[in-house]
Amino acid sequence: MAKKTKYLNVREIQNAYEIVISSKDVHAEMEEELDSVMHMLFFQTRSHIQMDLSNLPYLPITLLTKLLNMARDLRLKKRVLVLNGLTLSSYHYLKRFGLIRLVFPSESILRESHRVPRG
Repeated sequence: MAKKTKYLNVREIQNAYEIVISSKDVHAEMEEELDSVMHMLFFQTRSHIQMDLSNLPYLPITLLTKLLNMARDLRLKKRVLVLNGLTLSSYHYLKRFGLIRLVFPSESILRESHRVPRG
């Protein structure tokens, strides 16, 4: 499944599906598309999901909450959601509330997923 939607690119990688957000900002239409793709992958596959957020300059708390809920649901099915390119503020939020292991199942994935500061 290699699919390009209006705001997302979805492709199958080794043992997972990767969703790359190509939009530079978060808005209702992009969130609806993301919800649709995430639910399709949740119900129609048995694979892990990896999401690349590096194109987004910030991650609204509402979207982060949706992603955390999906990560929890995937975890119940013995699957994981890995977030790559997570903003520093979102990372601190996850760390503060003890949610790091929900989206970074191992230390190596956590190290690989850090966003390189722009400067």
